[in-house]
Amino acid sequence: MRGEGDSRVSRGMAGIVLLVLLGLGLLSGYAALHAGYFRYQELELVGAARITPAEVEQILGLEEGTPRWRYPAAVLRQQLLRLEPWVKEAEVTWQGRRLRIAVTERRPVALLPYYNLYAVLDAEGIVLEAASLDEYRLPVISGVALPRALRGERVRHPDLAGALRAAALLPREVADQVSEIHVTPLGELELIVEGPVTVFLGPPQRLEEKLATLPAVWENGTPLLEEARRRGYDLNLVNPDRPTLQPRSAGR
Repeated sequence: MRGEGDSRVSRGMAGIVLLVLLGLGLLSGYAALHAGYFRYQELELVGAARITPAEVEQILGLEEGTPRWRYPAAVLRQQLLRLEPWVKEAEVTWQGRRLRIAVTERRPVALLPYYNLYAVLDAEGIVLEAASLDEYRLPVISGVALPRALRGERVRHPDLAGALRAAALLPREVADQVSEIHVTPLGELELIVEGPVTVFLGPPQRLEEKLATLPAVWENGTPLLEEARRRGYDLNLVNPDRPTLQPRSAGR
């Protein structure tokens, strides 16, 4: 009988010791999670030109001293991609008390009129922001109506994709000379270039080949656009294999 009693006492003591150790473990874990090393202190933002660390902190609700377990890296990444249109991709990692965010930003390629302002669009049609005309040196897309321009929303229009692709493919040598990309009622594309010179691109097929022809030279060695300006002609690139200069249409 005595042996059985001693056994029960031993088991009881072992259980108490186990509970104590478990409690100490939980306390230690709680203390570690709330220790200074596991609290947010600063943000390192890499690759950003359009957004600042302060803006990112506000977007993500980051507050100095908050335990970092409240900010899982994967959750922060999704939140940033969802709430900040300028961010196309992001890599979020914790490094002690520092949060490191490396971003790839979207590149604005064109402007689309919206009431008395312009929607700034990337090549995918994402509205990055609304701006005045003098804030960006980008071509304006005409011939496409924009019913609304919510920041971060993708503009969907059957004729817009071709115009945006043309804007994104403009050669650097001539990009600053293009003031407008016009979409005709038939969905064909025209560039309005300094001069003014109208460049007819036709349907939005073979755009890369057509636009690569813009910096090319004419038979006499003069750049195509310069020769068109000199003659007062327009430039037809509908067939990029045979670029032609043509007299300017009446009314242009």
